[in-house]
Amino acid sequence: MIPTDAPIPQIDDLLTTYQQTMRQCTRCVETGFLTEAHPVFRGHAGQRQMIVGQAPGARGHADGIPWSGPVGVLLSGWLQQAGFPRKTFLDDWYLTSLTKCFPGKATSGKGDRAPSMKEIRLCADHLATEIALVRPQLIVALGRLAIVRLLPQMRGASLAELVGTLHHADLGYGEIPIISLPHPSGVSRWRNDPANRARTDRALALLSRERERLHLGGSSSPDHESEAD
Repeated sequence: MIPTDAPIPQIDDLLTTYQQTMRQCTRCVETGFLTEAHPVFRGHAGQRQMIVGQAPGARGHADGIPWSGPVGVLLSGWLQQAGFPRKTFLDDWYLTSLTKCFPGKATSGKGDRAPSMKEIRLCADHLATEIALVRPQLIVALGRLAIVRLLPQMRGASLAELVGTLHHADLGYGEIPIISLPHPSGVSRWRNDPANRARTDRALALLSRERERLHLGGSSSPDHESEAD
């Protein structure tokens, strides 16, 4: 049982231990979904905000840093628009995803393959444990897969209905706000629509409001340096 009322140093030790377990996970290789396991995530228990995507990308798989490359530039720019410092992006946010390993390129040759529901279920306890130990006060969910996983009551909604709205979820330690954003993929056409860009701007305005309400935004790095996986 996770002692959620324990001080952050003790919880950070538990999280560090569990991150070692995630690094050694080979479930998707053993079940034939992947040929190589390389879990990618980053963070510590002192961070008050979390980003949940669908899966690491090819760049993150290569360098071990989540949201690196052009997608990270776009994402950190969005967050800067909401008042979160771009230069401390990697230090201020716990960065994770529904599945921890790069799923490979899409068969169409454009973009990355989305993880299947079976893969997401194989990784579900990893995300649940990260959330239980970090206990973020705010979560940003990127893309429809991540959004409906955290907000299952919204499963039938379109991305246009999800982005630009604020929802709350009880994740075991009280209700917290979840802000929905589109995936910052370079191959996404959804953001080309002016109406969808306006929805993204509304989402960032909501994120800014929640940042102010919760007094978030400063660097939350502990005395030790955050680990990149």
